Amino acid sequence: MEDKKEASAPDRALVDRNLGDEWAGWAGGLAEYEKEINEGKRLFLGVYFIALFILTAFAMVVYYMISPRLYSFNPYIDQIVLWFVVTISGAVFIWSFLMLLTLVFNRNLLFFRRNSGLRIEWIYPVVYKIASMFKISKDRVGNSIVKVNNSIVYATRKNFKAKNLLVLLPRCLDRETRVRVTEITQKYGCTAFTATGGSSARNMVKKLRPDAVIGVACERDLVSGMGDSPKTLTVIGIPNKRPCGPCKDTTINPEVFEEAIRFLLKI
Repeated sequence: MEDKKEASAPDRALVDRNLGDEWAGWAGGLAEYEKEINEGKRLFLGVYFIALFILTAFAMVVYYMISPRLYSFNPYIDQIVLWFVVTISGAVFIWSFLMLLTLVFNRNLLFFRRNSGLRIEWIYPVVYKIASMFKISKDRVGNSIVKVNNSIVYATRKNFKAKNLLVLLPRCLDRETRVRVTEITQKYGCTAFTATGGSSARNMVKKLRPDAVIGVACERDLVSGMGDSPKTLTVIGIPNKRPCGPCKDTTINPEVFEEAIRFLLKI
């Protein structure tokens, strides 16, 4: 009988943790893995505006191609379609420009709606695709997205005070970090919940109906969770550090975590 072969390093990395849904395709390699990501806001903003220009150009090209048929059918319909494309594109660019000014001056210039963070999930697939063409990973883009979201929350919610704050924690925090995070949540009387996945996090939000959430997770889970959360819910995301790879012994900066709590509770 042949002896069983010893498991390879990637295999061992996979069996010593319970991978989340967002990491189902991870092969277990750690050599080139991005263990700690600290991207600035410029990465997402740069790729976002490139995506915006590409989508606008695509819409205009489509209109140019169908315009003769629309005009032959009814000139008024042709004009309506043109003005629809121009109006939607203009509104998106105006909002994007105000978002940029809000981030630059740290003042709420998104005055025409009550803002709860970055809510433009519709463009993320295009942003990820463009970033991949420049060999920029989804996690690096996600880290930048979270930074932009948090900056918008800090700028637009300065007069907001959370009365019901929920802290969502991952199950993969290492022991030391979990103890420190627990001490902080108990210090400020926050409700903390360890989510086993996206479904359990969403169920807890529905059950408690918080007016603000602090989520601690990897960039993939944070971006996905922000997109799934109610549009009026204020969300601050804190990306974790993953020295051992995803879903195992992750850490965060406790000072950043406590700062987010103090901002939302206005302490």
